[in-house]
Formats: sequence, structure tokens, C-alpha cells
Amino acid sequence: MNMAILLPITVFLYGLSAVLLWRQLRRSTVSTWLTVAAPLLAIASHAGLLWQYLNYDDFDHLNITTSLSTVSLFLSLLAFVRARHVGGLLLTPIIYVFAAVSVILMVISPANWGAQLAESQGLVVHIVLSLIAYAVLMLATLYAIQLLYLNYLLKHHRSHLVINYLPPLMTVERYFFRLLSTGTLLLFVSILSGFIFLDDMFAQGQAHKTILSLVAFSMYVVVLFLHAVKHSRGKALVITSVVASTLLSLAYFGSRFVKDILLSV
Repeated sequence: MNMAILLPITVFLYGLSAVLLWRQLRRSTVSTWLTVAAPLLAIASHAGLLWQYLNYDDFDHLNITTSLSTVSLFLSLLAFVRARHVGGLLLTPIIYVFAAVSVILMVISPANWGAQLAESQGLVVHIVLSLIAYAVLMLATLYAIQLLYLNYLLKHHRSHLVINYLPPLMTVERYFFRLLSTGTLLLFVSILSGFIFLDDMFAQGQAHKTILSLVAFSMYVVVLFLHAVKHSRGKALVITSVVASTLLSLAYFGSRFVKDILLSV
């Protein structure tokens, strides 16, 4: 099945998944086979589309659209798995919409656009680890936003407005720190792999990415340390993690945006 066929199928399935899940959240109804099948098929179709796009250029180039599409694929898969449990992410429909947009942007972009990948398995390992770490940390960030939202509702005594689809606050917080721990560990491994496989992580054009990634990593470690050792919790830690994720996004996609879009115009 070629990309011209897979693209509308993927977009439709993601759109359907978002609508079905949102209706389920709003009405607090039990999931049906369609609410499970639609996102699962969307993710499978997305993976096939991404593979075909990269294979069209013999996996020789990486640009901002393929990076976004890969991250959204990982995010969709993680959100789908978590949606089956209590305390699932309320923002999962937004993830599905983001995934639909990302595949559209990818397909309309030329396959030979962006940075050319060297024939190095180490570099590929570094890129894959980085994207997986980023996806996990972005999911943790979405849970952080959900925590802030839940705290706001409870503080202003408005939880009765959404009580039917409001997950338990402690469950959301526990899963947030679990994701943050996993993502931080993956980020550490990805940064370490960069120092091992790349010639100079502080070379021109690479230094800002390395510095921002290290700063974000340090902030994540501080949050986890304060939570695990000092038993701290609350708004300050959540906001710090969101700021760290913003810095990591600038590190991962800021340079790609400048190189792939601004400098190519």
C-alpha cells in the first residue's frame, strides 16, 4: 500500500480515534471495540507510512517532519497503552490530532530534505534513543499539565464539573513521576551515546543542543531527587519539569527548524 493511500487512512483513523475517545471521556462511557481498534489501526498505519517515507530515500535523510512524526508515533503508542488504565491521559485526543498533522507535514515534505545521515550505526542508535527519550518525557509533560489542571479544579472547587471523567489525582501524580524517571534515564543514555558515537558534541552547530539537553537533564534529576529523597511534591516540581521539557524541545527541534527551514529558504 503506497503513501497516497496510507496517508488519508491514517489521518481518518487518528481523527476518528480522537473523536471517539473525547466522547468517551465526556460521557464516562465504557470503551467499545471501536475505541480500541481505531487508534491501534491508526498507529499501525502511521508506522507503515513512516517506514515507506524513510525507505523512499533509503533512510539517508532526517528532517524536522520525520522527527516530529516519529515522536508522535511513540507518543500515540504510549498514550494508547495507558488509555486502558485508570488515570489515563485526558489529553490523548490531542496527541492523536498532533499525530495526524505530523504525518501530513511529513508526506508533503521531500524525502531527501534535511540532514544527511552518515553510514554509522552508532549515530542511528543515538537518534533513536533521543527520540524515544523525548517522547516519554513529552508524555510525562502532558501528565504534568494534567496535574496542574486537576489541582486548579480542586483548589477552586470545580471538580464537580468534570467528576465523571476525572482520574484520581494521586494516580496521575504517580504515573507522572514514573514516566519522568524512565524518560530521564533514557535521556541520560541518549546523551551518553552522543558522546560515545559523535566526534564532538560541542562542535559548532551542535553545542547549543548539547548544552540545552544537559540543562534539561539536570532539571529533571533535581525534580526526581527532591521527590524521591526529600519527598517533595506539588506545583513547583511540576512546573520545573515543564520548563525542562521546553528546553529539551528547543534543543531537539530548534536546531532542526533553523537548519531545515530557515537556512533552506
